[in-house]
Amino acid sequence: MSNPYLIEGPALISFSGGRTSAYMLFKILEARGGKLPDDVVVAFANTGKEREETLRFVHECGSRWGVPVVWLEWRDNDAGFEAVGFNSASRNGEPFEAVISAHNSVPNSFMRFCTEDLKVSVMQSFVRSRGWTRCANPVGLRRDEGKRVAKQLARNADPKRLWDVLCPLYQAGVGREHVMEFWSEQEFDLQLQPYEGNCDLCFMKGERILERLIRDAPERAEWWITQEERIGWTFKKGRRSYAEMAAHVRRTPLLPILDPDEEYDAECGLWCPVEAA
Repeated sequence: MSNPYLIEGPALISFSGGRTSAYMLFKILEARGGKLPDDVVVAFANTGKEREETLRFVHECGSRWGVPVVWLEWRDNDAGFEAVGFNSASRNGEPFEAVISAHNSVPNSFMRFCTEDLKVSVMQSFVRSRGWTRCANPVGLRRDEGKRVAKQLARNADPKRLWDVLCPLYQAGVGREHVMEFWSEQEFDLQLQPYEGNCDLCFMKGERILERLIRDAPERAEWWITQEERIGWTFKKGRRSYAEMAAHVRRTPLLPILDPDEEYDAECGLWCPVEAA
């Protein structure tokens, strides 16, 4: 049986900044003896709303494992992106806010243009900038994410696509338990609970999770409140606004009880059921 982690170039390895995609990156590096070929590139797309813990984790993976990680952000320019780094990466939602302004709308459950514009399109623009017309795109989907894997692989039949999605973790039979065991044995780890996810208050999270996160750090809600108020619409139809959730947290002294089913590892770009970034 061939090694699913032995990725041939040209290839763009999507690094979401979560534990699963980092585990995938480690295994791909391991299969290559610790060094990737020049035509196998690792990229991380920053929305400006990633948690600081995520940014540090991406930087630490690259530094400790000796692998260059290309940091990208959406820009309204000819290239469609700008290369940044750990120090220069946006931390106040600037790319995300610019995309919201361009659409004159906030993303929602049916139009998740945050992922499409800030992750997928940025990666596509980067691929084109390298002159690649087709490449491999390994993404961190596990064996317990079979439906997402099937959706991703089905898109490979489109001849107009820029990349063919590969799911080496799924192919290798890797589940969440393998990923968590791996990180329990490392000298460093992503300093987030699985339910927190990379995006600080992603509107796809459950309300109880959002309220818990707002209670932990009330200032997180400010950016999301500002976007809803300036556009005049909520991120998720039929749900309380971020301002209402923040107000509810202030009135309620008890921590919300989290449903175990809601404690997913919401790696932005992979959790959303659109093309993975």
